[in-house]
Amino acid sequence: MNLRAALRPVAVLLVLAISPRIFPNTAVIPEAAKLNHQGLDHLHKGQYDQAIALFRRALAVQPEFPEALDNLGKALDATGKDAEAVADFDKAIKIAPENANVYADKGLALFHEGKYEDAVAAYREALDHHKDFPEAQNGLGAALVHLNRTDEAITAFKAAVALNPKYPDALGNLGSALLSQNRPTEALPYLRKANALRPDQPDLLENYAHALDAAGQPNEAIAAYHKLTSKQPDQPAPWAHLGYAYSKAKRYDKAVSAFQKSVSLKSNQPEVLVALGQAQLELHKTTDAIHSFEQAFALKPDDFYSLYNLGSAYFSQKDFVKSASFYEKAYAVKPDYPDTLVGLAASQLNANQFDAAIATCQKLLPLKPDDANVHFNCGTALFNAGKFPEAAASYREATRLNPRFANAHYNLAQCLLRLNDPAGAKTEFVEAQRLDPSLALPK
Repeated sequence: MNLRAALRPVAVLLVLAISPRIFPNTAVIPEAAKLNHQGLDHLHKGQYDQAIALFRRALAVQPEFPEALDNLGKALDATGKDAEAVADFDKAIKIAPENANVYADKGLALFHEGKYEDAVAAYREALDHHKDFPEAQNGLGAALVHLNRTDEAITAFKAAVALNPKYPDALGNLGSALLSQNRPTEALPYLRKANALRPDQPDLLENYAHALDAAGQPNEAIAAYHKLTSKQPDQPAPWAHLGYAYSKAKRYDKAVSAFQKSVSLKSNQPEVLVALGQAQLELHKTTDAIHSFEQAFALKPDDFYSLYNLGSAYFSQKDFVKSASFYEKAYAVKPDYPDTLVGLAASQLNANQFDAAIATCQKLLPLKPDDANVHFNCGTALFNAGKFPEAAASYREATRLNPRFANAHYNLAQCLLRLNDPAGAKTEFVEAQRLDPSLALPK
């Protein structure tokens, strides 16, 4: 059994700045208005330093000019000066307390500061002043997501979409929030529409592909991930996602190519190297798989998936000593995964480390008391250690759990012979041969 380290979808939340709005009932000095207008031209072109200078000149002419204060706050926010931006938004609010746009712009700056509770309050105040405000609903939803209040966020995003059905940010955020709750089928229509409205935005396409994958539409997911790799050919993540999609579709040759491309772009990806190794194992390229797992192990020596899969790969090559060594390391990292002990016991048994195998079985049996194979392996370790009564008990339990387990009946018979119970042994030999005629009765 090979463990897969899944690459989880990441919801990418988008919040757009509010476009400039007219402030009603504000008498504006013409020179201030001119400077403000010039500042807006630079703001729209992303020339923030020039815009900031012009907005400040406008405010020098007219200090209580709420639109210039609001625009200055936006420019400062765009340059990462969020605290200064909030201060200017507060000045604008003091002059024009009924203007919903300033509250929303303040909410965005607070969001960028990581002050999500304060951002929620600002967005709610914006909505108190203007209830039909899709940008404020979208910003509110984004802040709520960061507070892990996803159900409330979904309600806000849905409100934004109801107000503006062609609002790509709200559609994308709604789809991403639903996807984060493992609701890919519900997420798909929103992400599909967002992607159609804004086809050149990679994060929307990525989440759309994640939703297709999670909704069990592998071919469509592969097509979407392919499109993403064409948009971001030098980014490792799209290639890794494509590899996972191909692996889920059991197209392992394609998966190997995609994972190799991802690793060539960024070598320090132990989880992708593990996935590459797993795909190589499926293609029976065990030596290549071991190389991939060892690269992952070198990057992250305590990575459970690397250790476990190295144990499995070396077992398949019959290098049982190495296999046992890696299973032991995997168990030390993650002791609550019983299959690690199953692999460890089998490796120790095949390496003739019978006492070690018995000790492993003692740890394993309480975790898998109803597994006939576990009892069988424990019996084999005990038999080879010469502990025939205990071995017979283990084999008998295996036959109880699986009455058609021919080898368990056969080995139980061998134990009974050594315990001077020929009649009991004969019964078990006959049953073993009935179940599997290839098992020869002893002379």
